Amino acid sequence: MRNKVIRSIVFDAMFIAIIALMAFVPNVGLITVSPLISFTLLHIPVLVGAAIFGWKRGLIYGIAFGLLSLIQAATQPRGAFDPLFINPLISVLPRALFGLAAGFAFELLRKMPRLYQKGLYLAGTSFLMTLLHTFLVITAIWIVYKSDVLRILDVQDPQSFHWLNFLGLLAIVLGALVEAGIAAVITPSIALPIYHKYPSIFTRKEQNDETRH
Repeated sequence: MRNKVIRSIVFDAMFIAIIALMAFVPNVGLITVSPLISFTLLHIPVLVGAAIFGWKRGLIYGIAFGLLSLIQAATQPRGAFDPLFINPLISVLPRALFGLAAGFAFELLRKMPRLYQKGLYLAGTSFLMTLLHTFLVITAIWIVYKSDVLRILDVQDPQSFHWLNFLGLLAIVLGALVEAGIAAVITPSIALPIYHKYPSIFTRKEQNDETRH
């Protein structure tokens, strides 16, 4: 029991350290393409942690993701939208909800060991959860900072559609798909080996279910 607790603490420290490293090393976890366009890979450790440990760790790592991105935005802003992420409603809340949702999704998948151990299903869940993350963040930004977003994008008349609006929307969609694709490849590549190497991480019921299958 004690070894299991120690192992959990070590894993928690490792995952949070990885998120911190990716947040503060330029162009590792937050890749800035232009002042208006950037990609994030910080959600990947959250997905891996949620896939291995379930919703509690998904929530914890999601909160860590949000807090560290808030600190990064406040101390090392790299893009035009970074100041918006100083608000916890933008940086922390969507990431906490994302980690929680990912944890529940992976726990549901883990109840079907045959499917869980097929990387395709883990990849698909990671892909969808990444799109959910993008949706939550963009929705939060639009609700809280709509006028600031229009100012940053230099949109004079919000009622009129302009080709710049289309390009901005296209960049968001392509960025979300790239992030989701990378997560779909990396998450099962890390989660499955850990799943097999440290079966004691998972509950006895799950191990018995796996044995019966």
